[in-house]
Amino acid sequence: MNNNSHNASRSYFARGAAFVIAALLAFNAYAQSDDFGMDFSLGAEKKLSSNINLAVDANARTQDNTSKMERWGVGAALDMKVYNTKTFDIKTSLGWEYIWQNKLATCEDWTSKKTGLSKGYKEKDGYWRNRHRTSLGFAASYKPNKRWKYSLKETFQYNHYCESSTDIYKYASVNSEYGQQYELDETEHKIYNPKDLVILRSKLAIQYDIKHSPFSPFASADYGCGINYTATKWKFAAGTDFNINKKNKLSIYYRFQTENDDDEPNGHILGLGYNIKL
Repeated sequence: MNNNSHNASRSYFARGAAFVIAALLAFNAYAQSDDFGMDFSLGAEKKLSSNINLAVDANARTQDNTSKMERWGVGAALDMKVYNTKTFDIKTSLGWEYIWQNKLATCEDWTSKKTGLSKGYKEKDGYWRNRHRTSLGFAASYKPNKRWKYSLKETFQYNHYCESSTDIYKYASVNSEYGQQYELDETEHKIYNPKDLVILRSKLAIQYDIKHSPFSPFASADYGCGINYTATKWKFAAGTDFNINKKNKLSIYYRFQTENDDDEPNGHILGLGYNIKL
């Protein structure tokens, strides 16, 4: 890389960094009702043959406005191209990952099951719940020219949640000479039994390769539907790849996600990823 190209790359990277900082401040201010977290990923790819590719990755994510860890994860995947032309590709993939997920402590009203009236409040300790996920995917991509790329991916995911437990402390409201107070009334040790959840995910994405620029902006919509349980999950993302060179790439993105179960917190995520081709 000559000096002019090197200076241009640094200039592009500085602009991207300024954008990330501005986005972080804006999204942190906006994400008051929903949670805000950051996602960091590190990945590596290795071509095993002309149509088979191996990828490994590690992931860390924060929650509670980035003050606490939400998860750690490691995984690997194999993908195989079954049809490949200059404009149209079809491939299948098989992946596995292990996730350590942190469930935060909670505090909520404690109501009587008979009367529905408040008895006080209850506190639940935070706990970690681990799970492993096996994914089978089918993806198709279309490139009408050198700049635009459209893709659709269908992924069948099997999730096995390991057993976990936590303690719940229930405080009853009592009247005393000092006014209303709360006293510990009972303690419950709650056990979360192992469970298996299956979900089908559909992801539609579009990406544009800017001419004479290391940036390749993208946008995507991801919808998940539970197969053996009721779940609806949406993830909307926008960001850009920054191509350092032919083998090294940075990705910066913003994602909003919402769902009707407790698998992941609803809210806003700012992500940063690094990928290398070996």
